[in-house]
Amino acid sequence: MEEFEVATLEVESRGRLEVYYEEEGAGEPLVMVGGLTATVEVWGKLRGLLAADYRLVMPDNRGTGRTKAHQDDGDRAPARMAEDLLGLVDGLGLDSFHLMGGSYGGTIALAFAVKFPGRLKSLIVACSHFGGAEKVAPAPGVRETRARGGAPDATEVERRAALETLFHPETIDERPEVVAFYDGFKRRFPISKEEIERRSEGMAAFDVAEEIRTLRVPTLVISGEADVLVPTENSRRMAGRIPGAELVIVENTGHHFYSERPEAAAAAILAFLKRQSS
Repeated sequence: MEEFEVATLEVESRGRLEVYYEEEGAGEPLVMVGGLTATVEVWGKLRGLLAADYRLVMPDNRGTGRTKAHQDDGDRAPARMAEDLLGLVDGLGLDSFHLMGGSYGGTIALAFAVKFPGRLKSLIVACSHFGGAEKVAPAPGVRETRARGGAPDATEVERRAALETLFHPETIDERPEVVAFYDGFKRRFPISKEEIERRSEGMAAFDVAEEIRTLRVPTLVISGEADVLVPTENSRRMAGRIPGAELVIVENTGHHFYSERPEAAAAAILAFLKRQSS
């Protein structure tokens, strides 16, 4: 039997949107926004660890999983996606909450913090970037390697190379269940090439490099030590720009650090949240 609530909420953002979301736990609300191709399943073991102390609200983003847009302009810029998020939290009556975003979800969280800072108790930006000219791009070929590894005719060598853009090699070799979990929900909720292109275009134009210098929201920036998809240096630079931001680098992990070492990630996140909670 499921130990969390599943619901759909209609919001008026850019036309009628049925937002699928899951809730788990009790306490101060923590809204968690997933990445480029993620559904709520991406939070895996981390969600159970955080739900022991907080009320988690985890949506599928527009264009992903079970969320349905009845009108859709195709714009996936983080600032526009933040409007969807505003519709969700307003609909749930969340006047003030903690916000966490991972990867693409991190850009949405940053956009929300810039536009609606008064709504946030705290901000957690995971394995993400602030955009603009000072963003650190992945090494040449990394995105292509990831895409090639997901092709139906990919070789084992190509698939392994793609996994190494997401996970630390040690995780792939020693904890295959982590990779199997990731593969499982990706197969269950595939995302179209068109949707990935929309999001990639939205992120390419994203730039809050200067705006985040004025944030006064308590912020944790957290990343995997060996993230090659969104290089870890992005987190270091972000923490240096946001006043008072804390920085945590999780050792022996890649882009999906919270899947690879959920206990370590949860310990850092909970320690930060408890310092901010009223």
